[in-house]
Amino acid sequence: MIKNFLFLLLLSSCSSLFYQPATEIFFEPSKFNLNHEEVKIETSDQVTLHGWWLKNSAKKTKGVILFFHGNAENISTHFFNLAWITKYGYDLLCIDYRGYGKSLGKPSQKGTYLDALASLDYAYSKLFLPLKQKEPKAKFIVYGQSLGGIIIGRAITDWNNQDKVNLLVLDSTFSSYQNIAFDKLKSLWPTFLLSPLAYILVSDEMEFKSKINLIKTIPTLVIHGENDVVIPQKFGKEIFDNLTTQKWWWSIPKGEHIDVFMKHNLIYRKNFLEFLDSK
Repeated sequence: MIKNFLFLLLLSSCSSLFYQPATEIFFEPSKFNLNHEEVKIETSDQVTLHGWWLKNSAKKTKGVILFFHGNAENISTHFFNLAWITKYGYDLLCIDYRGYGKSLGKPSQKGTYLDALASLDYAYSKLFLPLKQKEPKAKFIVYGQSLGGIIIGRAITDWNNQDKVNLLVLDSTFSSYQNIAFDKLKSLWPTFLLSPLAYILVSDEMEFKSKINLIKTIPTLVIHGENDVVIPQKFGKEIFDNLTTQKWWWSIPKGEHIDVFMKHNLIYRKNFLEFLDSK
C-alpha cells in the first residue's frame, strides 16, 4: 500500500490522490421517495456537469442548500448526508465535479474550481432567486464537506454574489493541498522522511488558506469531529481561527470524518435546523 502511494505521488504530483471518482450510480433518490430533478450545468470552459435537485416536502420552502461532496465516488453515495433536510423545507442541490458520476471531463484543482463557480451561479440564479421572489425570507446556504470544503471555500472568495450567501458551512475540511499531503506523509513512519516533498510535488494552485480572509460577508459555520483521522481536526480549527467574518465552531465529541448528521443519536440534525432558523 505504501509503495503504491509513493508511486502515485511521484508520477502524478499527488493530484490523483485527491480525486477518487466513480461513474456508477449507486443509489437513486427516487428509491428513497425523494422528489428530484436531473440538472445539467455548463462551466466556463464548456464542461457539462450533472447534479440532482432534491425538492423539499414541506408546506413552505425555507431555502436552497448547494452541496459539494467529498473526494470519493459521486453524489449517489453522498446525497444521504443532507437529503434528510428536505423534510424540513430546504431544497438541496447536489453537484458532481467533472469526472464524477455523469459529469464529463477529468477532475483537477482548476477544473473543480470552475465547477464550483458554475454551480454557484446556477443555484443562485436558477433556484434561489425565483424562490426569493415568492419567499422573501428564504436563505441561500452553501455546504462544503471534506474535499468539497476547500473547493467551494476557494471558489466562493472569487464569486461576485458572495454577499447573497446567508451561510457557508465547512465540514471536515482543510485549506491547503500541500499541508494535508505533508501531514499524511509525516504520520506514516515509512514516509516520514519524505514528507517535505509534499511542498515540491503537490500543487497548491487552488489552495484556500491564503484566501480565507476574502470571505468578508458570509456567516460561516465550521464543523469538525474530534476523532477525525482522515482530515485531523486541527485543519478545521485553522480555518476557523483565520476567518474574519461572523463565525461558529462546532467541535463534535467523538466525531469521525463527515459523520455529524449520520451518528451521535442524530442530535446535530436538530441543532442544525434550529441554527438555520435562528439566522
